[in-house]
Amino acid sequence: MQIFIGLDGGGTGCRAQAELADGRRGAVLCGGPANVFTNPDAALGEIAALLERCHMQALALAGGDCVPRPVFVLGLAGATEAGAQPQIAARLPYRNVTVLGDIDIAAKGAFPEGNGIVMAVGTGSVLARQTAEGIVRVGGHGLVLGDDGSGAWIGRAALRCCLLAQDGLAESGPLTRLLWARFGAVGAIIRFAADARPADFATLAPLVLEQAQAHCPIAGAILDAACAYFRSAIRQLQQGYADLPVAATGGLGPVLLERMIFQGGGLLRRADPAGTALDGALWIARQKFESMKP
Repeated sequence: MQIFIGLDGGGTGCRAQAELADGRRGAVLCGGPANVFTNPDAALGEIAALLERCHMQALALAGGDCVPRPVFVLGLAGATEAGAQPQIAARLPYRNVTVLGDIDIAAKGAFPEGNGIVMAVGTGSVLARQTAEGIVRVGGHGLVLGDDGSGAWIGRAALRCCLLAQDGLAESGPLTRLLWARFGAVGAIIRFAADARPADFATLAPLVLEQAQAHCPIAGAILDAACAYFRSAIRQLQQGYADLPVAATGGLGPVLLERMIFQGGGLLRRADPAGTALDGALWIARQKFESMKP
């Protein structure tokens, strides 16, 4: 029996799931951070270990009735930015490995047979339009030059607001006071930021969401800036495709899309994703397998 394995790797963690040809699936297994752009060696170690666990689970599920070569589809944050999909696949101890961007499997999961726009927001951020012509991406360039509106971007913006308030260049508020209580000194904030990876900045995003819900104007302004970016990106992707629905994925995507619609989403037509990014990876794996048949 053929085995299909999908993996969704992001800056905060990765998840994988196996599916048998008869449709039975194993449990979703989780691993550590897997951004192959920001920390390739550590990410590949996490990915290889998780794939091995998932493969072993699939073999047990199949009960020995399986073919020797699973089909793997990996959607990885940073894969398209690094431009190293073939090299990533070559470093893994398996054959039949296809490496895509995380947005590719998110789009397939959200719209398995149709057209739409996916707004994927977690540690990083990227948007994509899926049509019969293919995938067109906006954003997802990493925190240094992009990932606007992402969890990492939101966390970094909160620290910046805290420092501006300490310098007397901006108003203080509940959010900045909570951050100051946590860090206690300008030097502590600077040291944290100097060593922080995107996932570290993103740990502050829940505090910003919490304070925005409590009507902190500083937290609200940070989220409004994030929403303004996503509106602009969606408008760009809607050019020539004005009626496309928008599905939000990731830990922050649904929250921010809801905020945008509440504030007046204009042409936004929200759609619930048909499935998860893992569903998308497994659907693509099946398509790859069918294309490999003589």
